[in-house]
Amino acid sequence: MRYGDNFDGKTTSLCVRCAVYYDPDTAKEDPSKQGVCSNFLCNSKPGDKIKITGPSGKIMLLPEDDPNATHIMIATGTGVAPFRGYLRRMFMESVPKFKFGGLAWLFLGVANTDSLLYDDEFTKYHKDYPDNFRYEKALNREQKNRSGSKMYVQDKTEEYRDEIFKLLDNGAHIYFCGLKGMMPGIQDTLKKVAEQRGENWEDKLSQLKKNKQWHVEVY
Repeated sequence: MRYGDNFDGKTTSLCVRCAVYYDPDTAKEDPSKQGVCSNFLCNSKPGDKIKITGPSGKIMLLPEDDPNATHIMIATGTGVAPFRGYLRRMFMESVPKFKFGGLAWLFLGVANTDSLLYDDEFTKYHKDYPDNFRYEKALNREQKNRSGSKMYVQDKTEEYRDEIFKLLDNGAHIYFCGLKGMMPGIQDTLKKVAEQRGENWEDKLSQLKKNKQWHVEVY
């Protein structure tokens, strides 16, 4: 976020989940194996100096040439972080050169309600800007999809498949951020929907990338 949570331009907000390792034989956590970056940050104390660098890359930048564009954002877990920055810029920050008048549609997939990040912020945006912001949650331990299985973010996007494809046809940007394991399921879902519509998904994906509508940052 350009100005930070305090709007002073001197703060950085991080969305971090500690990476832990569970021994497959004992099913117990092995404290000797930890995520290098996440545990370093989680174990740091107030006052510690931390070096950071960035930003890098241009994949997940919010295009500002069209303030009335549609942005479909699909996230799992901490992958919601860049989208929080987008939404603050759209609905909270006062930016003379960027007055958002389009549609932002967030799909967030997590395990359960307790795992939702920034839910209060997003719920408030939905209440204050109902014509410009939509918010869908996929809670895989609490919700069921149409077939009665766990609800994942790709299942939630499939519910709105026709609308999503129509928006993409009209130039909407679509973003993906989170665990890389989310992409095969989402790609399979989009391919199935495309085929149901009589379209070739590989050709459509190629065109979306060519038009710079397709943005992926997974890890």
